[in-house]
Formats: sequence, C-alpha cells, structure tokens
Amino acid sequence: MKLRQNKLVPLVLEDRPGIGPVASWSGARGTDFERHIDRLEKIRQDWVGQVSGDDLPNVCLRLPQRLLEEYSKQRTQSRLGEVFLQANRYQSHTDRVIFLGSNHAHSTIKWFMDACCDPHWNELHRGERGSKPRVYFLGHSTDNDKSQGLLQLFSPLRPSNRDEAMGWGVIALESSDESLAQRFTQDHIRQYLKSSGFESFFYQCPTLSSLGLHPLSNIPSSFLAFSEIGMLPAAVLGINIMELLSGAAYASRLFVSTSAHQNPILRWVAWKLSTPSLNMALWNQSLIAGCHWLSQLGNPQGEAEATPSVQWNCVTPLSHRLADRTLESCNHLWVENPRFDPLPLCPVQVDTMVWDPSSDRPRLLSPCSPGGPTIVDSTRDLFERTLERQSAQGGLGLTIRFQDLGELSLGQWMQWMIIASILEAWVLDT
Repeated sequence: MKLRQNKLVPLVLEDRPGIGPVASWSGARGTDFERHIDRLEKIRQDWVGQVSGDDLPNVCLRLPQRLLEEYSKQRTQSRLGEVFLQANRYQSHTDRVIFLGSNHAHSTIKWFMDACCDPHWNELHRGERGSKPRVYFLGHSTDNDKSQGLLQLFSPLRPSNRDEAMGWGVIALESSDESLAQRFTQDHIRQYLKSSGFESFFYQCPTLSSLGLHPLSNIPSSFLAFSEIGMLPAAVLGINIMELLSGAAYASRLFVSTSAHQNPILRWVAWKLSTPSLNMALWNQSLIAGCHWLSQLGNPQGEAEATPSVQWNCVTPLSHRLADRTLESCNHLWVENPRFDPLPLCPVQVDTMVWDPSSDRPRLLSPCSPGGPTIVDSTRDLFERTLERQSAQGGLGLTIRFQDLGELSLGQWMQWMIIASILEAWVLDT
C-alpha cells in the first residue's frame, strides 16, 4: 500500500465530457444553468450572511471547523476529546463492535470503511487491522432473522465465544427514545452484553441537542456525518478524523469565500438542477458505498428507514461495454491514485512478492515485465476514451476528480455533497 503524504489537494470539478450549450460555463443568460447559478449565488450570500444559527444548514456548514477549534482549545473536555476517549476504550478492550443505528447512519460508516479501510477488513487478523476491532451493523428494526442471526453470533453460549481473549461492545449511533423498534433492539443487545460480562461497553452517542438542534428534529444521520455519529465509528476504525474534518472545513471555506461560476459546489448543483440525468459513473469499486450515502441525502422526509426519493443510478463502467448507452449522459467520479500498488495485467509470480513488515501486506517488488501495462493504466485509458466518445456524441456530464481516497479528499467530497443537497432542497422548495 502506498504511503500518503497527507497534503490537502483540492477536488477538481471538470466540465468533461461537457454540459451542452453552456460548456464554457458562461453561455447565454437565458439558459437553465445560468438562471440556477444566479439563484444559487443569492442563496449562498444569504446563507453566509447568517453568522450564527442553530438550524441544520448552519450546523452542517460550520460544524467541522467548530470541532477542530474546540479540540485545539479544550482537548479532553471537547467533543472530539470524548470521541478519542471512547474510541481508545473500544480499541483496547474489544475485538468486535456492533454499530446500532439507522440505514442513514450505517451508510456513512460503510462509506468511511470502503474508502479508508482494507476491502476485506473483518477477514484480517487483529494485527493486520492495526489492533482495531471488526465491525457489524444492526438496524433499528424488528427483522427477526437479521436480529436473531447477529445475537446468536455474539451469544456467550456459542462455543467459539467462550475462550475469546477480548470482549465485544455496542455503539448506539442515535437516540433510543423515538420508536418501539429501537427500544426493542437495544433491550435485547443490553441483555446479551450483560450475560457476556461486557455490559460497560454500550455507548450512546450524544443526542441532537449537543449540536444545538432540537432533540426531536427528524434529520437524516447522513447530514450529520461530521458529528459524533460519524466521527466515533471512524475513530474506532483507526481512520484519521482530524483529516476528515480538515477536508470538510476546507470545503466549507471554499463555499463561503467563492462566488458564482468560480464556486464548484454551486456549479455542481446548477448542473444537477438543469438536467434530468442521475447517472453516476464510478471508476473505483470503493465509491459505491459513497454513492449510496449520497442517495440517502436525497431523502427530504428524513425518515431513517425510508427509501430515498432521489436515487443516483450508479454505473460501474469497468463492467460495461464502451458503447453502452448508459454512458452517453453520465457524470463521473474518478480517483487519480489508487491505494494499492498497480497490479500488472500479466499474472503475478510468487517470487515477485514480498511482505511489508510494517503492515503485513503483500507488496510488488517489480512488474513481471519492466514497464508493462497495469490495471491502473488500463482503467485510465478506458476512462479517457469514454469521455472522448461521450463528448463526440454530444453526451452531457461532469467529472469530479479525487486525488486519492484518503481522509482529506473524502472529507471535502462529503461536505461538498451535504452543502449541495441543502442548496438543492432550498431551490426546489421555493
């Protein structure tokens, strides 16, 4: 696995393969895109002008920077200080953790895992996971089979659980006072923890009131990815939440300080409002969970288990033919640098592999033929040819380019999408 340099590289929004009659971003004022840009700029100015406020838009915009500033001043007494304290407890004393929450909360954690953790996390032994626990998910529902199956897996009567050196725990991501299903699930989980001797490892994340929001606010957890609901699970997994928050804070500053056509978030929202296409081409399998998280932001009712009203149609181009019609009108998410060393297209011989003693990961000494093609080269070539063909045929779409799938890039993109979803909702509601 490559070493990251931990340097923030801004995301790039490219008008490739093009946006039709306004591909220059400065076309006629009568176009839908231009009208939306003007309207969004007025909304942005009004929003930025509200220096304080405890409504969801202001909380989402300023939360990452507030958490970082609070931690720099108060350390252990801050909200991030509590996150680090609890994360250290679970890392030191448990080898399995259940995240109990809604589909919205789970989608955030799964996105963090897919982007930042090994793709086969639970299959690695504890040393390979950096002494971090395996993770499991249980929703707020009375689904008999799913709930029963997980409870049996953790039962103290299960023979393989009797001699485990480390315990297990539960982190409840949301309040348990809202529904019978939530209380039902938590009661059963608490009873199993008590019988297993790990009753102290049940942690309830702070309620909405800690963010300045009304405790009964019906807000999807996906909007609160940078609160304790998202940051504690990420910290338990060993993900660098300081970099996640730094990336998100940068995106907020970019939105506040940049106007109209120079603002990539406004451009993205204006484009989305101007076209009916919701096709999103994902050029890395790790982006699939992110696309699902993005669809959760499109649920205006905020119902935890509801199906989002606006679903992105995720396309994986590597499994499609170049001439597939779904690629004619499509947006693209492209990751410039993969996490692992490029794998040669020709079969890898056993003697070309060595083990990295610091991470227990296989590492390629050299490709089987010097300068030979790799999977990364093949993917990049297909990506460029897809954009060229789409542009030549008048296909519409934008490209968001990630430097990598590190925490700094991830935080930027998530904050982009949170702000964009709030802006879009405001335009559609007025």
